[in-house]
Amino acid sequence: MSYIDHYKKLIESELKSNKNFYFMRAVAPGADYFIENGFPLKKKGNERWKYLDLRNVTSSNFIKSIYEERISTDFESVLEKLNSCGINIVEDEILIVGDEDNHLAGRNFIEPEGIGASSPSKTNIGEIANPEEDGFIALNAAVADITSFWIDENFSKKALNIVFAGQSQDERLVTERMCIKILKNTEVTINEIHFDSNFNTLNIPVLEIHLDKDSKLIHNKVILGSEKDMNFNFTRVFQEEGSSYQNNSFCHSPSIGSNDIKVIMSGEGSECDLRGIYFTNNKNQFNTHITVDHLAPNCKSNQFFKGVLSDESKAVFSGKIFVEKGAQKTYATQKDLNLLMSKGAEIDTKPSLEIYADDVECSHGATAGNVDENTLYYMMSRGLKKETATRMLVRGFVDEMINSISDDKIRKFASNQTELILPNLAFK
Repeated sequence: MSYIDHYKKLIESELKSNKNFYFMRAVAPGADYFIENGFPLKKKGNERWKYLDLRNVTSSNFIKSIYEERISTDFESVLEKLNSCGINIVEDEILIVGDEDNHLAGRNFIEPEGIGASSPSKTNIGEIANPEEDGFIALNAAVADITSFWIDENFSKKALNIVFAGQSQDERLVTERMCIKILKNTEVTINEIHFDSNFNTLNIPVLEIHLDKDSKLIHNKVILGSEKDMNFNFTRVFQEEGSSYQNNSFCHSPSIGSNDIKVIMSGEGSECDLRGIYFTNNKNQFNTHITVDHLAPNCKSNQFFKGVLSDESKAVFSGKIFVEKGAQKTYATQKDLNLLMSKGAEIDTKPSLEIYADDVECSHGATAGNVDENTLYYMMSRGLKKETATRMLVRGFVDEMINSISDDKIRKFASNQTELILPNLAFK
């Protein structure tokens, strides 16, 4: 049986389950697209994935847990996992884990003011994350576990924490889909945390975020990978007039995966700031794919990412700034900087601009190199061992990104994780 036949049967089974009719009707195009095209394995003409070897996604016929298992979440075990990593969910915060019965649940989630589940019949799943954009998004749409909710200006909690923490020891397919609408004049912080399962799992989470007029979202994302799991993470954002979106990501590569972000700046005067750090080691592969579409005038965007690569790992950064005709007074920047810690590490970086307006200020750039030998020699001449000096320099390179995280506990968590990662990097 081919992998497409396997997932076709899975899709048919999901359609027969007691999932919400309105959601299934909305994402049906994903099933058709995936059955016809499958995963994006072909390299020819495939700009997003052509530098990575995706064959492992078909090495197992991943299955989903049964419906009843997926809607029974053990929040205490999630809290224990967070606490073990130094993340404490305090009383002025909310912990939420989505399930597919379209209600919200979690610690401190007893009908808090300013947030609520969206009506299934009024939720347009796939409106921002097009199922026909990519085979991974299509499969997520076809068998998605969907949570949809809104947040308005009455939301007074310090942060909303969304945690993905797979517990299964089987070969599982995980396809969470969250649709979040930030209503007018609302300011909120969302911390999105993906723990590694340490088992052979295929994770394809998709977040669709709609920012209404003059709303503001700070979105901190953590992706922790292992040598066994695969995580293809997609974020799709739609911005209306005067809205602000900030995304800070901290990624430790799974065996293979991605941090894929697309922002559509549809309203005049909107702003977005996307930045992050990614670590790769062993033979892991990681793709950071960033797209910002400027569709309205007087918008500002920034992309700033850094990578630290070791062993025989491979990373790809593909960033694009698109400026539509009529999107005058656009200001957009893009930068990707990488440290290669060993001879076997490889980075493919592809910054790009596509501009159809004439009154714009746009720039892009990318670098890849090793630790500066002169600085290293100077530090060693002052009595530091080469390994210690190298880690200090890498730490300085990384800290610029970590310090931009506004949430105290996520910033501290990223700092602590960096201390755990650095000793395992091969400095050769």
